[in-house]
Amino acid sequence: MHAELTIDGGVGFFPGLARPIVLDAKDLSPDERAELARLVSAARTESAAPRAAAVKPVPDGRSYRIGIASDDGTLDLKCADPSVPTGFAALMAFIKQHGHR
Repeated sequence: MHAELTIDGGVGFFPGLARPIVLDAKDLSPDERAELARLVSAARTESAAPRAAAVKPVPDGRSYRIGIASDDGTLDLKCADPSVPTGFAALMAFIKQHGHR
């Protein structure tokens, strides 16, 4: 499994300096790989759930994209401030902690 987190926007955003955070499951321990798989599954389930009413964008808010490639295919998860779902936030935190630029 390969995951890539891209963050766009926000105060002081410089597109040329905004490289994605990359995480490859082969660089993780077996326990961490299992946790990554659990977080991806939770975020996928959460993204398939019916959405609440649209939330007005925040000035200078950030948008987030997590692209995941695995043996099962590819998955593209997206959200933006101020409505970052819990499962997405947990997956994003894991990628930030274990990934690299």
